[in-house]
Amino acid sequence: MSKETKLAKKEAKAAKKAAKAEKSQAAAYEKLVKKIEKKNAKLEKKANKKNKPFVPLDIPTQEEAFAATAGESKAKQIIEMIILILLIIYLGYFCYMFYSYVAPQVAQGITETSDVDDAGSGAPAEYDRYDNPHDITTTPDYSVADAKAYLKQVLHDNWKDLGYSADPSGGSINYTNNITNVNNADCYVFTAGSKTYAVSTKLQSCYMLKNGKYQPLTFHNDDYLF
Repeated sequence: MSKETKLAKKEAKAAKKAAKAEKSQAAAYEKLVKKIEKKNAKLEKKANKKNKPFVPLDIPTQEEAFAATAGESKAKQIIEMIILILLIIYLGYFCYMFYSYVAPQVAQGITETSDVDDAGSGAPAEYDRYDNPHDITTTPDYSVADAKAYLKQVLHDNWKDLGYSADPSGGSINYTNNITNVNNADCYVFTAGSKTYAVSTKLQSCYMLKNGKYQPLTFHNDDYLF
């Protein structure tokens, strides 16, 4: 195919495209004119109703109409281009942050790796889990036998203040197989010397039942002896 033939085909294609664009512009211009005329008719009717002078809207030429449209289209294209650029920048930043993120590593035993250790060798630094060296100091619950021995000592040291005529600690001290709560503490219940006593399971207090209520005993330098 010769150069002249190719050029002729190219010109024919361009002419066909221009004719199509011109036809499309003509149809669009015709539509615009009808729209303005319709609006003018409404404005004229409204002006006549209010006895005001009618000032019709100007109908631009086809060249003026499409020149304005071209300007608006160009501005719209610029705005769309700016939005597209911002979206591309945002997407690029998101991808960079996503692929550069390194999740923290947590291993059992709390082993962490530092870039350079104290000796500068780059070896991983290991840290042991915290171990409390102190013994548990919570007061334990004592047995019934321990509570009975404790009550025996209390009776021996305080029998006069408790209203006895003689020391009852040498007599029988019986556990009633009951546990009662006194001052928010569980207590073993005993009978001794015709009276009822409550001794806390942690041996922190001793009570005597009087008039249906447990009353704390006032000790006088008592020592808990086994």
